[in-house]
Amino acid sequence: MKKTNKTQSGRLWMLQSAAFVILLAASAAQSQAQIFNIGARNTSLQINLAGGGLSNWTVNGVNQLNNQWFYYGVGSGLINSIDTIAPWTTPTTTPGNAPSLSETYANSSLSVTTSYTLQSQPVGTPRAQLATTISLLNLSGTTQTYHLYQYSDFNLGGIPGGQSVQFAGLNAPYQVTQTGNGGNLIGTITSISGGTSDSVEVEAALFNGQQFGLTNFGGSVTLNNTLSAGPGNVDFAYEIDATVAPGSSITVSEIQLVPEPSSLALLSSGILALTCLCRRKLVSLKKS
Repeated sequence: MKKTNKTQSGRLWMLQSAAFVILLAASAAQSQAQIFNIGARNTSLQINLAGGGLSNWTVNGVNQLNNQWFYYGVGSGLINSIDTIAPWTTPTTTPGNAPSLSETYANSSLSVTTSYTLQSQPVGTPRAQLATTISLLNLSGTTQTYHLYQYSDFNLGGIPGGQSVQFAGLNAPYQVTQTGNGGNLIGTITSISGGTSDSVEVEAALFNGQQFGLTNFGGSVTLNNTLSAGPGNVDFAYEIDATVAPGSSITVSEIQLVPEPSSLALLSSGILALTCLCRRKLVSLKKS
């Protein structure tokens, strides 16, 4: 009898252990399922739809991006990550040399749709482009003031630190440049459409892990329009404020280009050579 009880206990332990392993595997699978990758030829991008954001933007195998994501606030309410609006669902993806991914987070009062498109180049080409569009639709029955934020932490050349960031100014087109460690980023908000009383604030800073207060979820955030930071480990953010009527939306479009300095150097050298050639021809014409 004791042997039988011992055998049954052993079987029960094995069943419990197996169930635990299955639960762990299911949990890991769910965690991995929220992460999607798009890529072609010389570039790829990882997107965590459950709030991890964009990361691992590689160009010719070198990662340029540590983290980028969107946050929002309504009126004077708390700031939250856009993925808190609703759980992520299976996104729409398109393959090819310009692969894309689109995802919508929606509840009864608000819908936010994000779309990311990579513009790849032939393998070995030292640049790639990321086009991002985010649309915020007011599904509530009243006019709302929305605050939309984009946080960015680029580690150009795959190295944090030794970099500087500079906003061109506070007027459209809103452009930011980050340089250092053999890398160069140019980001431009190409259009803001819809809504009224639109305004844009920016902020550049040395990285301190606070992400300008956007991840604290403890109150409202207003960026302070600091236009430059560095050299060092830098990050930066945009804030778009807009009043949106019921059933209306605001759409923000952005282009980000990561060229390597080698391509910029070649371009500069070409321009310099062309300038010298023009000068020589001009001198020659004057002598003749």
